[in-house]
Amino acid sequence: MRKYFISTAFVAYALLLFIPAQAWAGTISGTITAKGLRSPANILVYLAKGPSVSVDITATQFVMDQQDLTFSPHVLPVLVGSTVNFPNNDKVNHNVFSLSRTQKFNLGSYKSGESKTVLFDKPGIVEVRCDVHAEMLAYILVMKSPFWAVTDARGRFEIPDSKSLEQNNIKGITGLPAGKYVIKTWHEKLKTHKKSALVPTDGQVSVRLNIKRGVPGVLYK
Repeated sequence: MRKYFISTAFVAYALLLFIPAQAWAGTISGTITAKGLRSPANILVYLAKGPSVSVDITATQFVMDQQDLTFSPHVLPVLVGSTVNFPNNDKVNHNVFSLSRTQKFNLGSYKSGESKTVLFDKPGIVEVRCDVHAEMLAYILVMKSPFWAVTDARGRFEIPDSKSLEQNNIKGITGLPAGKYVIKTWHEKLKTHKKSALVPTDGQVSVRLNIKRGVPGVLYK
């Protein structure tokens, strides 16, 4: 009897370990078409309210490069509390700054091969420019949770974006639990779009979004 009890308890414990892993295996994938844009790339797609998770950001490696008089990437989502590196890989000096309400900063002029950093401790949108080269423009989107994606050249996305998370050294995000979510979009030239998505128990759901040009909204209210 005691042997049976121990075996049963072990099986129950194993199930407790197994079930959460399965419950967090879901993804929301899809495609966006954007009227009035040459390309549907660089559109942020994210959960308006994601599951509660604890993420260690001490080893995150967010980078906004400067090369060929261009910021790269054009759209960079980061977690609240993250630091972003701004390396200068051009042959000329740059002066990275922002007048955005979310985070104002001015890094001053610095040479090729140098890098400077900024801490982003509030959620919101940060427009990044160069005081030396007016054509340089990019956006840092400071997010409350890691459940985001940025569309590729064909408008495709998947949440969570395992490639982006791995690239930025964000660990422990394996998927979404089954349930109903609201996904939102952001792009500097497009109206913000919302859509409900139901992640089923088998963990996969696909959506299509059609977005028009217009004034974008805020990330969070």
